Amino acid sequence: MRILKDSFIYLIGELFAKSLPFLMLPYLTRRLGPDGFGELSYYLTWLVFFGIFVGLSQEGAVTRYYYFYGKRALNTIVKAGYLYNIFISFILLIVCWFLKAEIMGYIVLATMFQSFINVQLALRQCQKQSLKYILIQIILSLTNVVFTVAALELFTSDLVAYRILAIVFGNGLTFFIASMVLGNLFSREYKVTTKRLKMGLIYIFSFGLPLILHQSSFFLKGQLDRIFIYQQYTKAELGIYSAGVQLAAVLPIVFIALNKAIVPYYYQGLKNNKLSVNIIKRYALLSLPVSMLPAAISWFVPNKFYIWFLGEEYSESKYYVVLYLFGYGFNLPYLILVNYLFYYGKNLKISVITIASSIVYLLFLVLLINISIKVVPISLLLSNIILVIILYLKVEDFQNG
Repeated sequence: MRILKDSFIYLIGELFAKSLPFLMLPYLTRRLGPDGFGELSYYLTWLVFFGIFVGLSQEGAVTRYYYFYGKRALNTIVKAGYLYNIFISFILLIVCWFLKAEIMGYIVLATMFQSFINVQLALRQCQKQSLKYILIQIILSLTNVVFTVAALELFTSDLVAYRILAIVFGNGLTFFIASMVLGNLFSREYKVTTKRLKMGLIYIFSFGLPLILHQSSFFLKGQLDRIFIYQQYTKAELGIYSAGVQLAAVLPIVFIALNKAIVPYYYQGLKNNKLSVNIIKRYALLSLPVSMLPAAISWFVPNKFYIWFLGEEYSESKYYVVLYLFGYGFNLPYLILVNYLFYYGKNLKISVITIASSIVYLLFLVLLINISIKVVPISLLLSNIILVIILYLKVEDFQNG
């Protein structure tokens, strides 16, 4: 019952928090137009890329530390991660300043604050503080929506830059609010020293560096296509494509919300020997029909709905919605299987598997993008199928190795 209750809170809260920027999608597609929306998608791709190196999977490091070692020295881990974040962001900002890349500078700032927020969310998840977790998510969504609408209504030019600036201010304000209620998560008796900060950095690097490959693989499969399309097709075509992808992205959000709620109990089940690899593989198989259902439903939704939601210029977006929902559906069995390896700290194994899947994706992408933008989504679908098959067949071998 506790799992169902937390899952319901996470799911409803996360969907509500994400529904605000999702409902803003029609506003952005119309206000920016296909050209501007395509350009915005291109720059937001770089936000994800910078997040790999700025964040360094700190939220995962915090979660694992809490379950393995408790919260007595958790403040050391968090502060060490924040110091690293600030340092690497400062270096990137200097590079942007030398290159006179103003918008990229905004992207770095947005990434820095987003990483801070991710750690705050991880802390709440560890403590099973689902209501506080969702509150932070809602504040993040509200501030981003309010700042975006204000910026795009006040200004008539450089709208893409102002949209990104709105993200910076929204992320920054959310982190400030979230950090104000952080004190009771830590033991005040455990004093942070230089030596302990160094140990904290070593822990973060040991956890996060192997996952760079893992995170990069998701960047390749989830974002690299925008860069390729931006170089080879028009901004308008990228805008239509990206609008369809963003509509389909609701499905991974649902899966992630469920995963966040279940992970603490999943780990507890493994710790108490109540979950076995055979049970986990059975759940992965049972999840397949459920994960395919959204794509089937979206196929039968009339195209006029997509035109009504996105605008007249986005009539071709339905095609991308259906294909990406099909590809994203395999995220559910993937999460069920990969959490088993995360628990046992097999980060390097996970990275090798996912990067192999990404190489498959990249090969298909390079091949298909020269044929037509219409066949680009097939790259994700095929690579995700291969990834799940490998994990299903080899998950026990990977854990034992």
